Amino acid sequence: MGNNLDRRSFLKASLMGTVAAAVATAAVAKETFNPLVAQAADIVAPIKETSEFPYTVDPKYQRFPGNKIYYQRVFDTEENKTPMKFVHDDVSEITGKKDTGKDLPRINAEKLGIKGRNATVSETGVIYFSQHDGTVLPLRQKELGWRALDVALCTAAWSVEYNYNGFTAPGSGPAGVIAHYPINPETNEMAKEPVVIQGMFNWDNSKAEERRSQGRQWKFNSADEASLIMKKAARFLGADLAGIAPYDDRWTYANWSRPKSRPFKMPNGRTVYAPFNIEKFLGNREVEVFGLSVFEADWEKYAGFQPKSVIAMAFEMDYEAYRTAPSLLHGAATGKAYSNMGEVAYKLATFLREIGYNAIPSGNDTGLSVPIAVQAGLGEAGRNGLLITQKFGPRVRIAKVYTDLELIPDKPKSFGVREFCRLCKKCADGCPAQAISHEKEAKVLQPEDCGPSEVPYTSKWHVDAQRCNSFWAYNGDCGNCISVCSWNKIEQWNHNVARIATQIPLVQDAARKFDEWFGYNGPVDPEDRIESGYVANMVKDFWKDTEPTK
Repeated sequence: MGNNLDRRSFLKASLMGTVAAAVATAAVAKETFNPLVAQAADIVAPIKETSEFPYTVDPKYQRFPGNKIYYQRVFDTEENKTPMKFVHDDVSEITGKKDTGKDLPRINAEKLGIKGRNATVSETGVIYFSQHDGTVLPLRQKELGWRALDVALCTAAWSVEYNYNGFTAPGSGPAGVIAHYPINPETNEMAKEPVVIQGMFNWDNSKAEERRSQGRQWKFNSADEASLIMKKAARFLGADLAGIAPYDDRWTYANWSRPKSRPFKMPNGRTVYAPFNIEKFLGNREVEVFGLSVFEADWEKYAGFQPKSVIAMAFEMDYEAYRTAPSLLHGAATGKAYSNMGEVAYKLATFLREIGYNAIPSGNDTGLSVPIAVQAGLGEAGRNGLLITQKFGPRVRIAKVYTDLELIPDKPKSFGVREFCRLCKKCADGCPAQAISHEKEAKVLQPEDCGPSEVPYTSKWHVDAQRCNSFWAYNGDCGNCISVCSWNKIEQWNHNVARIATQIPLVQDAARKFDEWFGYNGPVDPEDRIESGYVANMVKDFWKDTEPTK
């Protein structure tokens, strides 16, 4: 009996054997291993910190305009005049594989009954949004993961973001707006016409002004104390990770924008406001959008103060739901995180305002979230353009609260993501639209490397937003690049196998293989994820298991 190894012990022993073969001395191991496996190897890995922003930003860099965010462009009337064009019409020469995404604009146009040209950005976006909010069912509605039941859960998860946060997920701002139907308190009758107000990402700092006028602004003993309390408050109120970044004007959008809406009468007699013509789209699939309201990015004008610090927060997305990607169930995990973001950011802003400091809660609006989160020490920027955290990988969404309270910034941290992304490429291989660069090295992107919704003059891998969102329109959504990522793990020892390899230079090439050998996160190939039955099985498991996997 003593000579028999159970599966857990066998895998540990095998892993340690691989490590022993790859690492010459214990001293090298202590410098390269990940802390998450310290119990297995009795070693501690360094997490490197830097004082400056860790990625190259060329002097030519300019702040990115908010109205050029892809899902703001959807509602720009100019974007509905010309067919969509990718940065690379065909990436097969780059990847050495068939380009599975190049025909998506034509396929999406044919969904609308249009032949002979590609869909426009507006047409592509409206196809996506109409499925995203349940207006129409997806084309794959008979498949597990795309049924009306699955769509309903996704819509429910997003409902707080839609109806109470103000739907800033597409980058809308300043603040999100919501349309609610007043009730007559004497008769309890609900009005048919809505009132448009700010949602939970609101920019109302009147309470902070009131507290200051009452002499009730809280005085901290030091900026260190204030920083500790803010991070404690963020975590207590519901953030899974929290850090502090200095306010950096480079990451604030050059302008802020919001889609224009028009009223439509629904069959129940209610008026609803929509940024595209609902009647034309439901009638004959014609896409008409109404343009954007564009605002100068003026903190003093709209917020009443100039920020000094940014509290960045990350919110974990459900592991089991993301295993079903690219089914729409994974979108329920995304929507739940966005809904939670608004609530927690609002609470943290309220906390700051109650002690006499100005605060602006923000989701995807106002500024670029990933570089802010990197500066706050929450993680690194990965090949897929997303924040990669050590605990959750890319399976997070980011909110931030801007404030005029003086705080001590955290330092950017490096724990091996960028080095690993150079070799792995799972997200690029798993992208159905082939929107993620296959180039080995990140580089300072030039304007010719980018589409209108990508930021040039910064060091990263290119991600083509128009390719990505063309598949979202075709499929209803997608999260493959998050699901297949080797950093997408939960807190179990065997899920740290690939993380060990990311920290050992001699076996980094094999790190991706650890995931595939042990079957983590399913097939990488997009077609194989569907055709093998993996996605359908994950959907079945999701609905059968009432206990969340942690």
